Amino acid sequence: MVAPLTLAYAVSTVGLLVGVGVVMMLLNDDSATEHATAFRSLLIIPGFAAIAYSVMALDIGVITVNGAEITVPRYVDWAVTTPVLVGFVGYVAGAPRKWIAGVAAADAMMIILGGAATVTAGSTKWLLYGASSIFHLSLLIVIYRVFPSFAAEHPRRLGLFKLLQNHIGLLWIAYPLLWVAAPGGLGYISATGFGLIIAYLDVIAKTPYVYFIWQRRRVFADEPTTTETLETVNMTPATDVSD
Repeated sequence: MVAPLTLAYAVSTVGLLVGVGVVMMLLNDDSATEHATAFRSLLIIPGFAAIAYSVMALDIGVITVNGAEITVPRYVDWAVTTPVLVGFVGYVAGAPRKWIAGVAAADAMMIILGGAATVTAGSTKWLLYGASSIFHLSLLIVIYRVFPSFAAEHPRRLGLFKLLQNHIGLLWIAYPLLWVAAPGGLGYISATGFGLIIAYLDVIAKTPYVYFIWQRRRVFADEPTTTETLETVNMTPATDVSD
């Protein structure tokens, strides 16, 4: 009989591969070729996660550190894919690169410190969890307080921005709460239960995310750049007030 986690990880791999297919459709669409480089980065989200889950389905990568088990492929997946998830929200908003890089870095630090908290004990565990939570809070502040000011300047993308903003924001609240209840935290739920819930959330976080972008890809089409807009303004004849 197949173990529940093995089955869940295999199903998750398939679900994430669906996401890869969605991104490939997006890349083959000619509606927004000037954004192709950014769209290619989306392959990392379901693609890398699918690799991680296929490895976990083979029961590879679970190690014990200080008496605590940690599934290494899961944390590697999160450290690679979730910064892209939050960073692309900033891209849709039209935020400057420094903000996109900043929110991605905050997300990566949240994951790294959370992983470290999993394999430590006592006060060190909760200090690391607290530090991770600070980065978590900071990225939510950027997503909900900073990015909207840039998104307002791109009205065609505003609907997609709000959709991705809330999709990520709500799910990112669930993960740290689950960590507290997991064996690495207070141990209220079993390792199997935690793995099953996380497998579901990971697919929900990634495959629908790229589908939303594909579904609303037209908002990127023929969008004038700042340079083009300035050139248009400069080429507009001045009104002769003497008339």
